[in-house]
Amino acid sequence: MRVDSSHFPLVRLDYAPENADSTETVLADMSALLAREQPFVYIASGGFDQGEPDIDERRKVANWMKANKPAIVKLTKAHVHVAANDDEQRKAEEFSRFFENFWGYPMLIVGNAEEAEAKASELLR
Repeated sequence: MRVDSSHFPLVRLDYAPENADSTETVLADMSALLAREQPFVYIASGGFDQGEPDIDERRKVANWMKANKPAIVKLTKAHVHVAANDDEQRKAEEFSRFFENFWGYPMLIVGNAEEAEAKASELLR
């Protein structure tokens, strides 16, 4: 995954494997977002068919999340996920149930980038 905060408070997540940063880089980027102490929304697409991450990487993420949970819940308004077709939407809906339990903020599914930006703007008002 790659985190792009160049249009903060809209934060793009790129799940393309060829663009992936290390777990340490992603967590540092996410820590920098929290350090701003301003609400934001993640916008992403893809990412559900990339297999299971390494167990050590999962532990790093879980430990980071636990250490930062109050700020994550306070500042992250949502993860707005673009799913362009029925199959992607189904996978995203299934994943969203687990996502919110883990991260503490909702994963909302939309059909295109325009809907994602509109939903993000609504959440940030």
